[in-house]
Amino acid sequence: MLNFQCDSQRFVVRLFLITLTATSTVQEKLLNQLNTAHQPPSTFQLNDYSDFRENDEGDRGRQFPQWSQVLQKNIPFQRIDRPTNQISVKIPDDLDPNILWDARWNVNYTFGQISAVSIDPDGNIAVFHRGDRIWNSESFNRENKFDPTNGPIKQNTIILLNKGGKKILEWGENLFYMPHGLTIDSFGNYWITDVALHQVLKYDADDIKKSVNRQTMSVLHTVGNSDEKGFHRNNDLKPSLVLGIAFEPGNDDQRFCKPTAVAIQRNGDFFVSDGYCNSRIIKFNKIGERILHWGRKWIGPDVRHRTPPHNTFFVPHALAVAEDLNYIFVADRENGRILCFFSNNGTFHKEYTHPVIGTKVYSISYALGKLYLVNGRDQFILNDVHVRGFSIDIDTGNIVSQFGPVGDMNTPHDIAASEDGLEVYVVELDAPRVYRFLQGSNDTISSSYFKNSTLPKQQSAPFNDRNTDDTFFISSHATTTTAILSLITSAMFLIAVCVTVAAIIARRRKRGCLLTVHRRMFQSPKKRENFKLSSLLDSRTKKNYKFLDNRPNTKQFKKLNTDPESSEDENHENNLTKLI
Repeated sequence: MLNFQCDSQRFVVRLFLITLTATSTVQEKLLNQLNTAHQPPSTFQLNDYSDFRENDEGDRGRQFPQWSQVLQKNIPFQRIDRPTNQISVKIPDDLDPNILWDARWNVNYTFGQISAVSIDPDGNIAVFHRGDRIWNSESFNRENKFDPTNGPIKQNTIILLNKGGKKILEWGENLFYMPHGLTIDSFGNYWITDVALHQVLKYDADDIKKSVNRQTMSVLHTVGNSDEKGFHRNNDLKPSLVLGIAFEPGNDDQRFCKPTAVAIQRNGDFFVSDGYCNSRIIKFNKIGERILHWGRKWIGPDVRHRTPPHNTFFVPHALAVAEDLNYIFVADRENGRILCFFSNNGTFHKEYTHPVIGTKVYSISYALGKLYLVNGRDQFILNDVHVRGFSIDIDTGNIVSQFGPVGDMNTPHDIAASEDGLEVYVVELDAPRVYRFLQGSNDTISSSYFKNSTLPKQQSAPFNDRNTDDTFFISSHATTTTAILSLITSAMFLIAVCVTVAAIIARRRKRGCLLTVHRRMFQSPKKRENFKLSSLLDSRTKKNYKFLDNRPNTKQFKKLNTDPESSEDENHENNLTKLI
């Protein structure tokens, strides 16, 4: 009994271990599939990453952008027409009357090239500009290196404005060489990318206020002593976090190459789009340790004939986090699309493209289930699209609104929307200007925006939510997950059946069922020989007529005396005496 119970328990344990092993194997295969979705970082080749300059309105039309040598050698400069499965729809060109341009909002300040705009926790607007410095074809050499002998920008490059457009704070003199990205997190800290330094810099809000106060006192002291040289001395403000090596472009764990933007989560984790050269997205924890990265450059001799895969970029230019949905959005500028990934692991989720937007998406911002973006013109096509702001619904992919000033914008470079989506700010690069747009709450006006659309019923103006390239990966992912769940369910069911059967067997054996006799039969060849129908009948007869059956047979008397059986009836005389 005990041995049989031990054997049953061992069988159940072995079955459970086999199930765990199989489940681990399937999970390992699933992880391998997920890992293959993220391309490993490519080796940095300096000759492959000679980058083009920013939009320069003065040189537009006279000089081609400096792509890599591979692209120049194999592909002529022309519009890249890729296959598309976009729905052919007619979108009205009229601006949405529910998002109004505040034409009276005018900033009385002279900016240089404005590269970024962001909104701080108090609702103030921070503008990041380049002062008297211009990014043109002479700014970087063929190895993407900036000449540091040009020195930092001497003007204050960050201007903080209130909602009325009045300047309330300025800082950043003698700190930056070629400003690009600016993001202010929920604590008021400033996250900056400098493409000349090839660095990502974080400045704490408290340090900024202290430094500005010291500068104010220094300016007052300087004016009182008529010492103009002391005004532009080196700034003592230091970043609390620095990523990248100054003036050293690269593609490894320590270096960036012209990083473009930063997006921060509430727990302190942040993303960096690295950017013009490397075309990758990197996630860091709050102390600057790298968590994960994905992406590579979309470049080669046949890019104009193929749709770019979801794990490739051609200048990831801006980022936006939808923390309530666990999304990170990437503006893939030169591919004219927005890519959505899961922020916890970088897995692809959706892609948004649309012919109304065109072939360039410069910047994006997220608020309450909507993406706000600004596009740009293709310099190889004249008047191809309207250059303005757009808002789209991230669930349906519908174009909800188009907004802008009177006429098209020139070169919009960045956009920032407030958390409630009621205020949207756009900055222009080459014709430096800051636009303010106010969004009302009249849903009736917004819904009437598409009243002249020729779309069929129950069909709006969707972006191309393309998932076709990853159909096999997604289906295999779902199939593997289903297989794991089925395997676990089957294993648990089988274990339950085995335990039930073992309990029934043990209970019947204790009561003396035939299974016990059957098991003992195989342990003794002699008993197996006697385990026949005739033997069973004889056995029952012996029980009923035990006195007669126990009498010795005279013909076998010698055998009984010489070779007695080892059974309970071996002492026949004693039994006879007991019966008498």
